[in-house]
Amino acid sequence: MTEAEFLQLITTKRARHVLKALAAIPEADRRAFAPIALKTQKAYDKAYWDAQFSDRKQVSDLAKDGDALGVAVLATARPSEYSCGDWRILPQSIPLTDVFGALNLSWMDDWAVAAVEDNPRLIEVVHALYAQGQCNIPQTDAYILGYYAHQAAIPEPARDRFLTHDVWRFFEVEGGGDLSLAAHDKYCGPGASWSDFLIGLCDDGTLDRDRLLDASLDALERDFGQFRAGWYSRFHAGLCPTDAEISHRTGRYLDLLASSVPPTVAFALKVLKRIDKLNGIDPAALLASIDPALQGRQKSSAVMALQLLKSCAKRHPDRASDFALMAASALISEAGDVQARALDLIETLGQHSVPEVQDKLRDYAEMVAPTVRGRLSEIVGGSEPAPLPDADDLVARVESLHPVASVEEAVAVFLELLENGSDPFLTERAFDGLARFGAAAGPLLSPLAKRATQLRNRVVQDAFGGAGNFEKPILATALAWANGKDVDTELQPYHTPRYSGHTPLVIDRNSFEGMFAARAQELLAFVQEGYAIPMLSAPSDNRGFLAADQLIDRLAEYRKIGVPPGGADFKLALMRLAPEGRDTARNDLKPLSEQERALAYALGADLPPETDKQLWAIAWSSTLPLQADPRIENLIGGPVPGLGHPACFEFYADIRRIDQYAWPRPKIRITPRIPDDVDAALGFALPAKSEHTYMSDPGSSWMMLPNPWVGLARPAHTELFFATGIFELELDQKLTNHHCLTFLDPLFRPDPKPGPMAHAMLAWYLASADEGVGTTTTDAMATLMDQHVFDQSAFASAAHSLVFHAGLPLRRWTKRMAQVAGTSNAHARAVKSALAGMMVDLPPELPRDLGGILELLYELCVASDEAVGPPDVQAALQAIKAGGKMGKFARKLAVFGQTVH
Repeated sequence: MTEAEFLQLITTKRARHVLKALAAIPEADRRAFAPIALKTQKAYDKAYWDAQFSDRKQVSDLAKDGDALGVAVLATARPSEYSCGDWRILPQSIPLTDVFGALNLSWMDDWAVAAVEDNPRLIEVVHALYAQGQCNIPQTDAYILGYYAHQAAIPEPARDRFLTHDVWRFFEVEGGGDLSLAAHDKYCGPGASWSDFLIGLCDDGTLDRDRLLDASLDALERDFGQFRAGWYSRFHAGLCPTDAEISHRTGRYLDLLASSVPPTVAFALKVLKRIDKLNGIDPAALLASIDPALQGRQKSSAVMALQLLKSCAKRHPDRASDFALMAASALISEAGDVQARALDLIETLGQHSVPEVQDKLRDYAEMVAPTVRGRLSEIVGGSEPAPLPDADDLVARVESLHPVASVEEAVAVFLELLENGSDPFLTERAFDGLARFGAAAGPLLSPLAKRATQLRNRVVQDAFGGAGNFEKPILATALAWANGKDVDTELQPYHTPRYSGHTPLVIDRNSFEGMFAARAQELLAFVQEGYAIPMLSAPSDNRGFLAADQLIDRLAEYRKIGVPPGGADFKLALMRLAPEGRDTARNDLKPLSEQERALAYALGADLPPETDKQLWAIAWSSTLPLQADPRIENLIGGPVPGLGHPACFEFYADIRRIDQYAWPRPKIRITPRIPDDVDAALGFALPAKSEHTYMSDPGSSWMMLPNPWVGLARPAHTELFFATGIFELELDQKLTNHHCLTFLDPLFRPDPKPGPMAHAMLAWYLASADEGVGTTTTDAMATLMDQHVFDQSAFASAAHSLVFHAGLPLRRWTKRMAQVAGTSNAHARAVKSALAGMMVDLPPELPRDLGGILELLYELCVASDEAVGPPDVQAALQAIKAGGKMGKFARKLAVFGQTVH
């Protein structure tokens, strides 16, 4: 058969005909046709997808039957030459056992290994081939993952293999993602889990019980991920081991105390507690193994470990000193309750005066909680450790920003912007450099054009991905600058649909991106006319503000060359108007145009608004102090919050319920009410949402998916930005470089002015499952406290609503509040005040984890030696009728307050 005949065969005949024809050719001879088969199948696959999304040629033009091409690939190509688990290659119209049976391939073992590696769900095909003697069972982990992908059952084609070998590898192969025993059993439904199935095989004698008990402990010793390790501890417990069985394995459970998985440690401690009640535990073995459990972060495990020590010490009083020394290790715990229990045990054993024990206790003197510090000081006979020193005020200073100084620097800064579009200050510096030196940069623009073209091609091809941080208009500006065209022309590649249903880029002129693109077009037009003038809206300091005198100086340069400034650039400059130096600037300004009269109005001049609604609304929003102006209201058609009338944002939260599911739902109440027909050109001042929801009509708002540049657009109006940030965060979402970090950035700038929305956002973000968001939030809170702008009452108001009315998850929240408090005494006092401010108007039903907050508040009260708060706070705490930690620390706080008074 020639290559042409082979190609004719596989593109014009059905799969069964192709299989019959190729099966008649020796394997070695078929191999020569592999390149043709692979190339044709790849072209067919591409054409298939193009046909789904565009009007390109249909796949029937390339081949009559896609399965025929798959048969050709299987018959000619070795497993290393294609993806063996690719469903687009594997024929659907013929059973694979028939295909491989006819072809009689010599590399079937390699295919089986590669197939389950690519797609573990093909294990059923491998079993069928194994039963027919066509391949051996792969010895890889991916093969075992195939079991996790299917319902729990013995594969009949490989029954003996499963019972003698495969099932025992379940305890060696962890899996991951949706392919693990834990994931399978979580979603499989009642009675269909692998755990129940294997226990059933144990109960009927099919599987050896002792071996299952040992294998499950073997798996736990491998320190699989916490979620997946949990399956093995539950499975072991599900076997219901007898007293004799667990006693025989005491050493195994002791070994598990060193596990890095906290639930595994807790599981082992529970079994050891049972063993201890039966016949005790060898003291030497316990002392050799229990230290990791005492020092772990899990409070409940540390408490159980101390209980085990206490029980064992009662049976072996001759080892009291050893037990006391070991109990001291629990002082490293973050929980004051655990530390107190450790001291209780040491004193109960009568070892608190032993020099060796005292030496070890001194090692922990600086680490223990304030509630334990005084007691420990008395035991070791020293002075109480010095309190944390107050932190120095690490205040970020206001600094002037300097524009680029040369044409070379202007090009270099724009190149840097192409690689890092997330820095808004860099963005503004790059565009200011374009305005100042762009006209002289022609000979230097080749590298800029090359890199911008590369990036644009990548963005255009990324049909399903977005380009954030205004990447598309930035790239279009770079190319228009280098190619001598306008921005709209360079945006055209984004405007063309790539496939059926694809929504191409459309920049709405009534949006921040639209204003950004319009300003870029204005600046580029000046550059192409040969002008070298500054960008009006470039910030003059690192707060993001533009000094009024600098704006007037820049306007003078435009007057000097006889050209009016760009409208978008001028409006952005107004948005950034600094609060200082306004009176002097107003006296220096001699307005000649509507733009300049709007600037004079923003600086405090009593001028009537004219025709440009957007211009005058922006000018009003830049006035100080911000007061309602009926003239602006009349211009835009009535009172609208943030547009001629100051907006009032009020935060609150409730619980969203759907069936058995519930989650916290933050909300904001905005007054005056936003009308339904606000002009889209005025959406810069309007929020996109008023509650946390996945579906919301933004109306006229420009605040949909804001980026860092938007956070710098209106530095005097950050409350709207922070309100948007509240609704952008999903508490359970974990991301690399989380987009919500954008909303925390303004809090680290000099001289922040955080209002109620900023504090509400901090209270919400503290509960985020994303470690980056949580850590940055604690840093932001500490920074605001350093600058003396953290408002405890505003934070307490938002936190009260989230904690007591919205079911906020409290463990992470409380831990991060403790981290802020640990920064310095000043931070601890601020946290104490905020927590105390929450403890008023308590609802009848309190959150289950409130005890952790009360414990932290008690620690802070003891550290400061101050009562929890005013009488209404103490009365609210006294009214708490609860058991457990909540009741315990509520009573302690009430009593402590009376003692201090």
